[in-house]
Amino acid sequence: MERFQAATDFHRAAPENLSSEPDPHAKLSHKNAKAYNNAPMDIPYLEYCGLSEKPFGLTPDPSFYFESRSFREATDHLRFFLDQKEGFALVYGDVGLGKTTISRIFLENLDKKLYHTGLILNPIMDQAEFLRQVLKELAVPVYTTSREELVENLKDFLLDAHREGKETVLVIDEAQLLSSELFEFIRVLSNFETDKQKILHIILFAQPEIIDRLVEPAMRYLAQRITVIYRLTALAEDEIFLYIHHRLLRAGSRGFVQFADDAVKEIYRSSRGCPRLINVLGDRCLLSLYSNSKRTVDGGAVRAILKEESQVLMRKETKRYKKAMYTIAACIALCLLAVLFKSYFPPLYKLFRL
Repeated sequence: MERFQAATDFHRAAPENLSSEPDPHAKLSHKNAKAYNNAPMDIPYLEYCGLSEKPFGLTPDPSFYFESRSFREATDHLRFFLDQKEGFALVYGDVGLGKTTISRIFLENLDKKLYHTGLILNPIMDQAEFLRQVLKELAVPVYTTSREELVENLKDFLLDAHREGKETVLVIDEAQLLSSELFEFIRVLSNFETDKQKILHIILFAQPEIIDRLVEPAMRYLAQRITVIYRLTALAEDEIFLYIHHRLLRAGSRGFVQFADDAVKEIYRSSRGCPRLINVLGDRCLLSLYSNSKRTVDGGAVRAILKEESQVLMRKETKRYKKAMYTIAACIALCLLAVLFKSYFPPLYKLFRL
C-alpha cells in the first residue's frame, strides 16, 4: 500500500513543481524506477509499462484518434453536408465523447486545395471579437476594430475564395455557450451566398443543451437553416477493448500491458463507453500495474480503483445512471400493467385516460 501511495503521489505531482532531484519516495516505489529528471521519459510508470508517452491523456490529441462507429457516421453526415453545399450542420453529444477531437480530425482531413477552414474553440465573445477570431483562423490580416469593416473583410474573403473554386468551412466548438445575440449574428453571416449556394459552411459542435435552445421561438430562424443534425453516442461495449489497445499501440506499447476481458467489462460498466472516463480509468490502471509490479489489468484491479476516493465522482455518476434506468423501467412496467389490466381497474383507466 505504501508503494501504491508513493506512485500515486508521484503521478499527481505537477511537472513544474518537480525538481531535477529524484523524489526519495519515487525511488522506493518500484525496483525498476529511475531517477526523475527532465529527460523525455520522465514518468516512471510509463517506462515500466513500455510506453513512450501517455496513452490515456485527457487532451483532444488527434494522433490518438479512434474511429468508432458513431464517429464514422458523424463524419459521413458532415461530408454529405459539404457535398450539398449547405449552410448549417450540428453535431452534438454528452461531455467527454470526443466532439473537439472529431472536429479537428474532420477539418484536418479536408483537402486544403478545395477548402479554407477555421476552428473556434471558445465562442464566449462579442460580435467584433468573433469576427476577428474567424478572420485570424482564415489567415486574413485584420487592421480594424470596426464590426462593419470586419464583416466586409470576411465577405470579400469568402467571395474571392468562391471565385477561386474553394469552399470555406467554419467549425464552432462548445456552441451551446453562444449568446443569443451571437447566434443571431452567425445566422446573418450565413446569408453570404451566391444565387445557387452558400459560400460559408458553419458546423456547430455542442452539448445536448443546445437542442433546448434551438426549439425556443426566438431561435426558429436559425433552427430552420440547420439541415444536417447528428447526435454522437458513446462507445459500444465491443469497441472498448479496441479503443484501449489502439491507444496503447499509439503510445508505443509492444504488448507488455494487457487488459483482461473482465477488466474491459468493468471499465465499460463504470464509464458507459464515455472516452474521457475510459481514459481516466485507463491511466489509473497503468499506475496500479506499476505500483504492484504486474502487467495485466483484471476486473479486481478496476474495482479497487473505483473504490478510491479520487474516483468518487465516477461512482456517483454510475449510481445515478442506474437509478434513472431502474426508474424508467418501473414506469414502463406500470404503464404496461395498466394497459393489460385496465378492464379490472375502471377508476384507474379513467384517471390516466388509457
